[in-house]
Amino acid sequence: MKTTLYISDLHLQASEPKLTELAFELFNHVECDQLYILGDLFEYWIGDDSVDQTAAAVKQKLNTLHNRGTQIHVMHGNRDFLLGEAFITSFGGQLIFEDTITIDIAGTPTLLMHGDTLCTDDSQYQFYRRMVRNRDWQKDFLAKSVSERESTARMIRNTSKVRGGRAHKNQIADINQATLLETLATHDVTRVIHGHTHRPARHLHNDDKYERLVLGDWHADHAIIAVSDNENCELVKWDGSSLTPYKTP
Repeated sequence: MKTTLYISDLHLQASEPKLTELAFELFNHVECDQLYILGDLFEYWIGDDSVDQTAAAVKQKLNTLHNRGTQIHVMHGNRDFLLGEAFITSFGGQLIFEDTITIDIAGTPTLLMHGDTLCTDDSQYQFYRRMVRNRDWQKDFLAKSVSERESTARMIRNTSKVRGGRAHKNQIADINQATLLETLATHDVTRVIHGHTHRPARHLHNDDKYERLVLGDWHADHAIIAVSDNENCELVKWDGSSLTPYKTP
C-alpha cells in the first residue's frame, strides 16, 4: 500500500533546533512513497548561494530519504519563496513552480497549495506577495550581497511578525470562503490540502461537498500533518515517535 505524507510550515532555522530534530525523526522512522512539502520548509531563504548548517543538514537528510525511494516534492511558501531548483534537485527533490498542483488521492481529485493565496482579506500581505513573487524584484534582490540580503530579510521578518500577529488576531490571516469555493471550482476538485494559516483542522464546505485539510505549523514537541494511502486521507499528529489521528478541537 502506497503512503504519502503532506507537511508544511516547518519554519526550520538554526535558533530552533528542536524543530529540525522533530522533522528528522519523522524522516528517519516513517516510511512513505512520496513526501509533499507545501511551503515554508525554512523560516526564510535568501538564495541558494547562502546555505547555513541547518539547511545543509536538511539537504543531507532529505537526500537520504530520497535514496530510500521516497519522491520528494517541494512547494514555495511565504517565507521560503526564493528556494531555487538548484538546492531542491541537490537532494533529489522536485520543485513545484506553480502555486497549486492537483493530484488523485484514493480516487478523489485533491488540490495541494501553500494556502496564502486563499487569504484574500489580508490585502497588505497580498500586495507584499505580488511584489516579492515578481521576477524583476527577485532578480534585483538576489543580485545583492549575502549580508545585504540577510539585513533585508531580517527587517521583513520583524515587520511580518508584528503585522502577522495582528492579522491573525483579527481573522484576516485566515482564508476567504468565497475565494476558497472559487478556487475549488476552477480546479474542479473536491478536496484541498494547505498550510499557511497555522490553524490545523478538517473542514467541510458547501453542504459537505468539499473537504479542506489544514496542516499545522511545527512546534518543538509535535506537528499536525496529513497522511494518505490507497483508501484514506487524514490529519495526524506526529509527536516524534508515533503518528496518531488528529481530531479538530
